Formats: sequence, C-alpha cells, structure tokens
Amino acid sequence: MWVAELKLWHEGSEILEITKKYDVTAYSVYLNVFTRKGHSHISKVMAIHGKDAKNAITELVRVMKRYRIVRVQGNYIFFTIPIGTLSYHTSFLDENVFFVKPFRIEGGYEYWTVASWDKNNIHRLLRNIQRDDPHSKVDLLKLKQEPPESFVPDAMARLGTVQSRVLQDAIASEYYGYPRKVSLKELAKRLHLAPATVREHLRKAEAKVLPAATEQMVRE
Repeated sequence: MWVAELKLWHEGSEILEITKKYDVTAYSVYLNVFTRKGHSHISKVMAIHGKDAKNAITELVRVMKRYRIVRVQGNYIFFTIPIGTLSYHTSFLDENVFFVKPFRIEGGYEYWTVASWDKNNIHRLLRNIQRDDPHSKVDLLKLKQEPPESFVPDAMARLGTVQSRVLQDAIASEYYGYPRKVSLKELAKRLHLAPATVREHLRKAEAKVLPAATEQMVRE
C-alpha cells in the first residue's frame, strides 16, 4: 500500500480561515452514511483543540451554513452533509484513493493522509487537484510504501452490535440535534427497546466513542 501525506490550501473553507485566525488544531472524521426521507447524508465529527478552542467552535458553528449541526459537545462538533452537496474532499477522492487517518487542519492548511494500491493514483490525485482547482495549493510531503495503521475507526470498533446500532440510529434520527428532533421515548419506540435500555446503550456508547475518537485523532 502506498501512503501519502499532503498539505493543502483551497478557497471557500470556513475551518481553514478559523484555524488561521485562532490558535487551534482541528481533526475531522467521517462517521457513517445514512438515508433520511429518501435522501442520503454523511455524518462527520470535528474535534477542535487549542487555547482558542472555545472561540473557534462558537464562530465555526455560526459560519457552517452548508451543513446541519447535529450537536456540539465539549470540543466536538457533530454534523451532517447531504451527499448531493459535494465537499472539497469528495470532489477529488474516489475508490482508488482513500483516507487512512483523520485529516488535520491547522494554521490555515489541511493535512491529509491518504493511501492507494498504486502510487500512480496518488500522482493522479495531485494532478486532478491542480487541474480542477488551479487556485489551490497542494504539496506532497511524503509518499512511501508501508502498511496503513488502520482502516476501521477504533472508536466504532469498540462498540457492541446493539450499542453501534442504537448510536447510529440516534444520530440519523437527530436525537443529538439542537433542538432534538426525536425524544428518547420516540427513539426507543423506533428501536423496539425500552427507553431506559436505549439511554443505557447511548451512555455506554458515548463513553467509548468520544475517548477513542480523541485517541485516533491525535495519534501520529
């Protein structure tokens, strides 16, 4: 497997501007894909760390107009993206080049760690970015053949089957939305479980996912 590290800048990114303005580092992870009312969406979580994290999160939530904020919990912003609304990353990545680590944003730049079975796919990705977005800046920091550390997020791997299902259904149903789109009782009815059981599964899942996500985001 060929693994590459890229440093990028591109126009139109709120988070790039915020990390240039504030002393923070952000880590972003794709969580899952779900369908609501016949439309497909992607779930993501972003963790903001640094001495200006509180101000950066407040401003980021205010300016993220393209996305639906599901929940802000501590330093974490959970949000969803309609699949029809292409992000910068999905504009260029395909089945031949994929993320193997959360991408990092700091100092006004994004840092990607991507992999492919063929290094030519990495070079094609660079050419496509430079061709399709000539105003962007992309630097290849590293390209070497090595086994990728992880393809499955450790956070979700720590959940049991029921905990994973309950948490994903809660996110898809916008139980974590503000205001909440569904109550605990309604969520429990959809899952055919008792409300107390759903509450317990969510608490245990949150206790596993948030620490594990942090570990993975900061691991180098």
